[in-house]
Amino acid sequence: MTDYPPEQLDPHSDASDKPNSNQSLRKRDKFLKVFGLSKSEHKVKAKTSTQSLHAQPSHRAIEPSSIAFQSNNIPLGDDQSVALTVAKDKPLPLSPAEDPLPVPTAMEQTLINIFPENIPKPTVKTDLPRPQERIEKTDQLVYSIRLLLKMQDLHASGKLALDLDETERSWMKALEQDPIEQYHLRWLVTKVVEEFVKDDIKGAAVVSEAVILAPVLDRNSYRSLLCCIIDKFETTTLFDIGLLQGLVQLIESGSPGYLEDDDLVRTLAVLRRRLKDTHQPSAEYVYQTVRAIPRLLDVMVNSMVKGLNRTQEHQPLAAILQELKDTTDPILQFQVNYALQALQYVPDDEATLQAVLRFAGGISMAALGVASMCKLDPANLFESLDTLRQAAGQSYEVTKSILEGLEASQQGRYGAMQSLLKGLRAGTKHEWFLTLLAARSFVQHGLLADFKRTVYKAHCRDELYFQLGICQILGEIAVDPLWDSFTRQQSLYFLGVLLNDKTGWKQHLEVRQWILVILTQLSALSDFVVKDRAASVLQDWNQQGASVSSSPYCLKIGLALPESSPLLTRVQQIPHVERDLHVMKVQRLQEAYQPVYIPPMAKANLQARNEDLFSLMEKVEEFLASDRQVMLILGDSGAGKSTFNKHLETKLLRIYNSGGRIPLFVNLPAIRRPEEDTIGNQLRTYNFSEAQIQELKQHRQFILICDGYDESQLAVNLHTTNGFNRPGQWSVKMVISCRTQYLGQDYRDRFVPQEVGHYSRPALNLFQEAVIAPFYKEQIQDYVKQYVPLESRSWVTQDYMDRLITIPDLMDMAKNPFLLSLALEALPGVTEGKQDLSTIKIARVQLYDTFVQHWLDVNKRRLQGSNLNNEDRAMLDLLLQTGFVSMGIDYSTRLVSAIFEKHNGNPVVQYDHFKAEKTWKAEFFGPESRL
Repeated sequence: MTDYPPEQLDPHSDASDKPNSNQSLRKRDKFLKVFGLSKSEHKVKAKTSTQSLHAQPSHRAIEPSSIAFQSNNIPLGDDQSVALTVAKDKPLPLSPAEDPLPVPTAMEQTLINIFPENIPKPTVKTDLPRPQERIEKTDQLVYSIRLLLKMQDLHASGKLALDLDETERSWMKALEQDPIEQYHLRWLVTKVVEEFVKDDIKGAAVVSEAVILAPVLDRNSYRSLLCCIIDKFETTTLFDIGLLQGLVQLIESGSPGYLEDDDLVRTLAVLRRRLKDTHQPSAEYVYQTVRAIPRLLDVMVNSMVKGLNRTQEHQPLAAILQELKDTTDPILQFQVNYALQALQYVPDDEATLQAVLRFAGGISMAALGVASMCKLDPANLFESLDTLRQAAGQSYEVTKSILEGLEASQQGRYGAMQSLLKGLRAGTKHEWFLTLLAARSFVQHGLLADFKRTVYKAHCRDELYFQLGICQILGEIAVDPLWDSFTRQQSLYFLGVLLNDKTGWKQHLEVRQWILVILTQLSALSDFVVKDRAASVLQDWNQQGASVSSSPYCLKIGLALPESSPLLTRVQQIPHVERDLHVMKVQRLQEAYQPVYIPPMAKANLQARNEDLFSLMEKVEEFLASDRQVMLILGDSGAGKSTFNKHLETKLLRIYNSGGRIPLFVNLPAIRRPEEDTIGNQLRTYNFSEAQIQELKQHRQFILICDGYDESQLAVNLHTTNGFNRPGQWSVKMVISCRTQYLGQDYRDRFVPQEVGHYSRPALNLFQEAVIAPFYKEQIQDYVKQYVPLESRSWVTQDYMDRLITIPDLMDMAKNPFLLSLALEALPGVTEGKQDLSTIKIARVQLYDTFVQHWLDVNKRRLQGSNLNNEDRAMLDLLLQTGFVSMGIDYSTRLVSAIFEKHNGNPVVQYDHFKAEKTWKAEFFGPESRL
C-alpha cells in the first residue's frame, strides 16, 4: 500500500512544505526565540522539562505578580474571573509527577506490525451496477454516486485515478459515455430524499437509509434532509436514539458550505434541553447525548459557527456538564470531560483557535478533528504541542507583550491565543484532548500508521482520559464494517497489546475494564472474523480471573448500514422517463441529417405583403417564449415546411435538458387517428410504456411539432380534439404546418384553440400564424453554395447560377426549394453540350420529366412509410408491383392531356363529386378513378 501524504487532509496545502522540512523547523525556532528560548535550550527542555499543558502552581517561593483577567473558558461556579499568580520573567515550576516520559521502546516494538501503513479512508463499497441495471440497494447507489463525483473531480483537476481499482475505472469510463445514466443516478438520490421528507414516520430503517446519502448529496437535497431531521428531533417527545445518531452523522457528513450556523446552534440547544429537562434519564440516554455533544462541537469549531449565545446556550450547557462530571462511572465521566473540553473551542464571538495553532509551530486545526490550511502528521503535531507547552511556561508579562506585538500582523489571533494560554495555565484545557482530536482525525482520513505513532509518542499517554479515548477509537474501528476485515482485526490486536502490562502504557483499572467491555461487545457481532478474535482474547482474560461488568454503552454512535432500502424501493416505482427520452433523442438526431438548409423567411399571414418578411425561426422562438399555444405555418407544396419542422426539432433536441420541455415531431399521416391522442400515439412508436406516458402527461410539457396536416386529410382541430392544455391533459405548445392550397376560407377554425367555458369560443389571443415566402436570389445562391460540395461534378456555384438565370422561367421555379433541388440535379444532364442556353426548349421538357420522376420517387417512399388502411395498402402494393414511377408518369401524362383538351389548359382543377361525377374529372379524381 502507499503511504498517503498529509496533503490529503488539505488539498490546498503546498506539496513542498514538508512537516519535517527546514522551513518547519525554522518556523518553530523563530517562535521559541520570540519567547526567549534558544534552539539548544529547547532541546534540553524537550528532554528534561516537566511542564505539561495543564501546568500546576509552584510550591517554591516566587515574586508574586497577580494578574486578574476575564476568563474565556468554561465558568467554574459563579466566579467568572481567574487570577494567576506567576513569577515575572521566570518559567513556571513543575510538578515532579510531570517529568517527561521516555519513548516506550517496548510498546513501539510490540506495535510494529500493527497498522504498518496509512491506507485510504473507508468508504461504502459494494457491487457496481451493470449498464442500465436497476439499482436495488441504497449503499450501491451511494457507491455509484461517489464514483460519479470522483469522475467529475478528476476531469476538473486533470489528475489520474490512482486510488481506484480497475473495476472502478472501467465502470467510470462507461458511465462517462452515458450522460442519461448520470442524470438517472442523481435523480434517484434526489427522489430518495424527497420520499424521506414526505414520510411522516421516521423509523430507524428510513433514517439510516437517508443519512447514508449525506456525503453524495447536492446542497439543496442535503439541506432539505437536514432541516427535516432537525425539525423532527426538536418536536419529538420521546428520546429517539436512532434519530439522534442519524442527525449527528448527517451533520458530520455534510460537504463544506452546506451547514449553516443556525443548524448547529439549534441542534446543540435541543441536546442541552434534553439533558436538563429529562427526569432521571437512563445511563444510555445520558451517554448517547453527552457523546453526541463533542462531535457536534467539533463540527462547530470547524465551521467557525457564530451566534451561540453565551448566556442562553454556552454557560447553561457547561453547567449541566459540570453536574454530570461527578459521576462515578468512568466511561460517562470521560465523555463529560471530553464534551467540556470541546465546548471551550467553540468560537463564541472569539477569534478562531485555528490561527493560534497554525502560528504556534504549525499545529493544524485538522489536529482538532477539522479541516485546515495546515498539514498534519505526528512530527508536526508533537512539535506544535512542545512549542505550546514551552510558551505556557513563560510568565504572563512576557507572553502578553509578545502577543500585543503580534496583533498588528496577525489580525484576530491575539485574543484567541491569549485565551488558549489562560486555559493552559489555569488547567482547564488539556493536552490529552488535543492529542485525542489529532488521533481521531488521523483515523478519519485512514492515516492509521500516524495514529499508532500518536499513541506511543504522546506526552499524555499515561493519562486516564487519553487511554480511554484511544480504546474507544480502536473499538469503533473494529465495529465499523466500512473498514476491511484485516484493519478491524488489527484494531483488536492493538487492544490486546494495550492490555499487556509490559507495553510501557501506565495501567489503569478503568481502562482495562473498558477494553474488556469493548471486547465483550465485539464478541457479540455477527462478523465471525472480528467476533472470534474478540472472544479469543476474552477467553484468555477470563482464565486469568478477570471479570467483565455489563455496560449500556455502544461503541458506534453512527447508524449501521441499512439492511433494507424501503425509500429507494418506492422511488424505483416512479416511472423514470429520461432514459427513454434520451434514446428517442439520439434516434431522432441520427435521422435528422440535412445536408442543405436555408433558413426560410415568412410573412405574418396570407394577406400580408410579400415585402414584409421576417425570419421564421425567430418568430417561432418568440412564440415558444410567449403565452400563445398554437402556431400555424403555411406554405405552398415544396416551400420547405417539413424541412423547417425537422430543423426546428433538431435545434430543440440539441438544447434539451433533462426535465425541460420535450420536443416531439409528429408526421401526422404516419400515425393512426391523431385526432384522439396525438402525443400518446407518437410516444408508443418509441416504445414508451403506458405508465411512462401517464407520467409525462401529468408532469411534463411538450413542444409538439405536427407536420403534414394536409397530407393526413384531417378536417378537425387537433388542439381541441386532444384537449391540449386542459386540466389533466397534455401541456403543449403546438407548431403545425399545412399546405396553403389545402385550406378554405375559414381555415383558422381548424387551428385556433378554444376558450375554456360553456360556449367554447375561439381564443385568437392564443393563436399565431406565418406563411413561408419563396426564395429570393440570395437564398437561391446560398442553397447552391451548400449543394455544390455534395456532388462529384466539376461544376461550381457560378455554373449553376448562370444556367438558372439563363434558361427561361427556370429562376422563377427555383424560388421553390423543392423544385430548386430537382433543377440542380437535372441541370448538368439537360445542358450538356449546349452552347446557347437561351434556346433550350426541349431541355425544359426533360427538366420537367426529371422533376416528375424525382417527385414520384419521393412520394413512393412517403407512402411506404405512411400508416395506410388495408384497402390503400393493397393498392400501393399493386402499384409497386406494376411499377410505381412508370404508372405515375402515365397517369400524369393522361391528366395533363385532359386538362389541355377539356379544361382549356387551366392547371387548377376543382372536383366536387356530386357535381362532377359524370364529367372527365371523375376519371382522375373520383372514387373509381383509374390509374
